[in-house]
Amino acid sequence: MDVSLYLQRIEAAEPVQLTLDGLTQLQKRHVTRIPFENLDILRGIPIALRADDLFDKLVNRRRGGVCYELNGLFSELLRRTGFETHMIAATVYRGEGQWGTEGSHATNLVRLEGRPHLVDVGFGGNSPRRPVPMTGEEIRDADGFYRIRPYAELQNRYVLEKKEDRDWAILYRFNPEPKQLEDFAEVCDVTQYAPESPFNKVYFLMKVTEEGRMTLFDHSLTLVDGPNKTKETIEAGRIDDILERFLAR
Repeated sequence: MDVSLYLQRIEAAEPVQLTLDGLTQLQKRHVTRIPFENLDILRGIPIALRADDLFDKLVNRRRGGVCYELNGLFSELLRRTGFETHMIAATVYRGEGQWGTEGSHATNLVRLEGRPHLVDVGFGGNSPRRPVPMTGEEIRDADGFYRIRPYAELQNRYVLEKKEDRDWAILYRFNPEPKQLEDFAEVCDVTQYAPESPFNKVYFLMKVTEEGRMTLFDHSLTLVDGPNKTKETIEAGRIDDILERFLAR
């Protein structure tokens, strides 16, 4: 993997500083330049969980991807630049007491200055722009606050929460035990091929912006820019233009 090309892709400075500020820059640049997108899944193109293939897709071909691709390649970048990091598995909260497939979200923990931080560049529009420490500290972001707290119902589990207005909402729970990218092969196949997976049926394109996010779900486009939020239905003839907006940078 060519680290310099990767850093150019996300417009990050080189050399990378092994500090909280350096890690924050990498994370923010990544989520605002490389989108979450499921176009290959919709087109029947298999996801390859190999660093060389992911580098070719995300860097050389300037595409986006799903969590296994985004956080998988970002994990490799963190290791190559000297951070102490490992991948972890998370379970997405669907609301109303319902959880998604156990361990089906891939993300990263980075130990920095003796403290573990959650660093997720693959959670779509709700991807934090900054590392979130596991201390419970509330981290202010452009479109809200993030925090991590222990999940009392299960041993050695934690939840990532976000507050946009007044209430905290659970995004997912996670186990901090180390995982390898290949450990996600089975759940990645479920995401791509299972009849119950929403990712092989409609567009999922999400990109974090400096002050908000862009989300295309099916043919519904939502734009959030600070306090302003707009939503519109995209006709079939305009989809290619919308896709170009997500992938452009």
